Amino acid sequence: MHVSPLVDPVGIPLSAAFAPPAEERWLDVADVTTGQVLLRVADCGEKDVDVAVAAAAEAADRWRRLPSFARTEAMLRWADALGAHRGRLAELVARETGALRSEAAADVDRAMACVRHYAGLVGTVDGRTLNGIPGHRGHTVREPYGVVAGLAPWTSALFLFARQAAPALACGNGYVLRADPTAPLGPVLMAHLAQTAGVDAVTALTGRDTTRGHLAGHPAVGMIAFAGTAEEGREVIRASAEPVAPLTVHLATRNSAFVLADADLAAAVPCVLHSRFSHAGQNLFGASHVYVHASLYDAFVEAAVALVRRIRMAGPLDADAQLGPLISARARDRVEAAVAAGVADGARIRAGGRRAPGPDAGAYFEPTVVTDASPSNPLRAGQVTGPVLTVSAFEDAARAAREADTTRPGGIAQIWGRSAPAVHDLAGRLEAGTVWVNTHDALDPEIPLTPWQRGGYGASGGLEALDEHTRTKAVVWDLTPLAERTAALKKTVARSSSGRPDHG
Repeated sequence: MHVSPLVDPVGIPLSAAFAPPAEERWLDVADVTTGQVLLRVADCGEKDVDVAVAAAAEAADRWRRLPSFARTEAMLRWADALGAHRGRLAELVARETGALRSEAAADVDRAMACVRHYAGLVGTVDGRTLNGIPGHRGHTVREPYGVVAGLAPWTSALFLFARQAAPALACGNGYVLRADPTAPLGPVLMAHLAQTAGVDAVTALTGRDTTRGHLAGHPAVGMIAFAGTAEEGREVIRASAEPVAPLTVHLATRNSAFVLADADLAAAVPCVLHSRFSHAGQNLFGASHVYVHASLYDAFVEAAVALVRRIRMAGPLDADAQLGPLISARARDRVEAAVAAGVADGARIRAGGRRAPGPDAGAYFEPTVVTDASPSNPLRAGQVTGPVLTVSAFEDAARAAREADTTRPGGIAQIWGRSAPAVHDLAGRLEAGTVWVNTHDALDPEIPLTPWQRGGYGASGGLEALDEHTRTKAVVWDLTPLAERTAALKKTVARSSSGRPDHG
């Protein structure tokens, strides 16, 4: 991909890093707070995807043949380069997505940690020894797929990039990212830094939705790692059916938080709100609905409303900002429509609930707390991507868990409470692949995220990701002495010639 700078406010020299698209089509990437064009990127077509996949396959073959220490050192150089460009990356991501600069910097930090973690696991991918067959010895090996196609949304893009690419590289694969055209500049720079660090098995390209389907269905792609919306996920799954490529699929879900009767509200309230309102409510990991025990419900709502009213909305580069704009005016309009539909269905707005004038041209929406929304209310039954938190009371934790499991379960759940038996019991009831207890941000690369049910399938992170990015080959040796094998073969042939069944 070629990146042609129109305006380059952070001085990132990307224009000479990539080849121009085959059909000379371009996409403008704008600053979400000003509308000013930052850079122009390639609108890649099928030919560009073919070239990128072929280059990744060739690079992957070289990559897997490098000594383990050389691959480790290259990945560590990549992590160091991310650290050296932390400020530039954070500013670029903030400008193109509206994420606060502090949020964008945290995204860079998580990406660095992930690359370093899997750099340390290069060479540890191994198999098993098989000794169950008399006279035979066998072993299994875990081998790379070749090329892993990465498909990720614009939100938390650098972290998701690393979460997909780092385990793929640790296993000896190449990796091709189709960066979301809404905000591709951070991932493009991240891929460029990988290549300059010596990790040439990583590349990134940009393009419209057709590029996503062509990459997912490419016959030279060995595996697909997808994160995004359910609609896009279904498209990717359909495209992967033609080459029968294995996938990991992580879909946006309605995550729930549970505040038990003995929870520490001083910790729970700000953490639950931060998990929902970070990235203007557009992150994949926060809680969109919170179940609060009836004994704490009024206190929780009162504290939440008071805290929300103190949140300062400002531009993403403002050091004092606590909530930035949404990615676009269209995204804000969708949130506004969802809130109106929820109120029409009986929900009650306790704070916020309106679009807000911002300090710039960004699409701001007030942080919003809503109560009295039934499970079928649009604000709970639908996927609201914005700063809206719904709250309900519960008496019976088991019943609350069953209710949560009916509203697009499978992602991440939070439980706040002091009683270990109560927390353990509730965690066991939830249809969620990841449960955070008294925390809202356990995104360490050592910890796998494993969506369940409608949240998708396949592990991201942890040692489990190494299994996802490799395939098993069994090698079996017959160690029986040659004389015994020859006699056994003659006996089998003789029985077959006489027409008598061979019973071994």
